[in-house]
Order: sequence, then structure tokens, then C-alpha cells
Amino acid sequence: MADDFYLTSENSAAEAQWLIESVEKPWSRSKYANYAAAIIPRGFAAYTRLFHPAYLEDEDREITWSEITKYTGRTPHSQMQWHTIANFNNSDKCLKGLTAPYTGRLPERQAKILKEILRKYTSTPDNCYFAIWDGWGFPELEKLTNKTARFHLPDRSYYLIKGRIDTASIQTPSVPIQAAGIWWPADRAWCAATEVDMMWTYIGGTEDCINEILADNRLEAWKASLDDRVDINGDCINNI
Repeated sequence: MADDFYLTSENSAAEAQWLIESVEKPWSRSKYANYAAAIIPRGFAAYTRLFHPAYLEDEDREITWSEITKYTGRTPHSQMQWHTIANFNNSDKCLKGLTAPYTGRLPERQAKILKEILRKYTSTPDNCYFAIWDGWGFPELEKLTNKTARFHLPDRSYYLIKGRIDTASIQTPSVPIQAAGIWWPADRAWCAATEVDMMWTYIGGTEDCINEILADNRLEAWKASLDDRVDINGDCINNI
């Protein structure tokens, strides 16, 4: 791959085998519910759910999900869903120029903050793996075909590439590298996962690592569990 991505191809998918063995098959518990365990691998001491911010074009700023709930009268909590909290029944409270959060991609600002925290909690920051869904339509990704390893999870296939942790916050016109659905260091001290259809990112790691993410007021993060619902009906508080 091009040098400006700080990435190298991976000849074998062996480094992803632990992931394949640690992620739950989607919808395997019930045909009516899906869980975080199908997105982020088991085995970590703690987990967090990092919400991607929405944007107010008129004010040129980010707006958190919790702030949205103040306008809509909904309840902020760790399993809230965008469609349940951003329901503006009162037109007087509707926010002009509101743009929904990024879906399937960690925004650049949040990625920069997250990588600096995660860097502290791995002994291999210069040796990380990035799994990119093969369904993204970025031109640069076409160069990966037959040039790097691929692996399969129950519902998606991924290219596996290697790079420094700094790669997690690089964004270019042709490839927003935050499109890496799953990324982790070689020592597997933590793992971050952004499902293609979701507006948030899960991170698993040590208690200290997750607590630092939760304490950073630049991020909207909530403590999470592998048993948290992630399906469209998962917000059992606001989904009424």
C-alpha cells in the first residue's frame, strides 16, 4: 500500500484467528436480539461504548447524544439508539442543521483522542492490525485485492493489514482509514470495533484503560457489557 497510509500488507490471516474465535455469531442467542458480543471479542476485563457525535451545521460544532436527549426529553444511557433519542416531536425544539453521527466509521477527532489513550496500554504501538470490511467502495482498497490476507466473520469479510497505531487517525480523500472495522495491537492488550451499520465504537481492554476513556470529557463514552443489546430495538428505555 502507499507509504502515506503507514500500512503494510499481511500475508497470513493467522493474527486474526483469535478474533474469529472470540466474537459471538450475530443473532445466535435470539432471532429478536443481537448483542455487543457479536461486535467486540470476549476476554477483556472491561468494555466501553464510544458514541460518535452528531453535528450542528449552523453552529459548526459537534453535539453529543446526551445533549440531544435534553432537547427531545429522552433518557441518556449506555444502550441508547439514535432513532429513539433524536425523535423531535416538538418542532420548536428541532435543531436546525443537525447531521446524524457517522455510521460505520470512527470520526477523525475521536480517533486521535482514542489512539493517544490506547497507546499507553500496549507494548506494541508500532505493530497493530487493522481489519477493513471488503465492502467499502474506497478506490485505494481495490489495491488490496489478492495482495493481503482476508478473513471472515459470520456476516462480513475483511482485509487484514498491519501498521502503527498512528494509522488509526489518518484520513485521506480516498480512504478514511477509520473505516477499519476492527483494530488491535499485536499484544492484544485492547481491541476497538466499529460495526458497519452502527454509530458507535466498542473498546475492550483493561480496567485502567477503559476507565481512562470513560473519564475523558472529550469523548462521550459509557461503560458497556458484552450482553448489551445492539439491534434496532435494543434501547429498552426510550423505545416506547
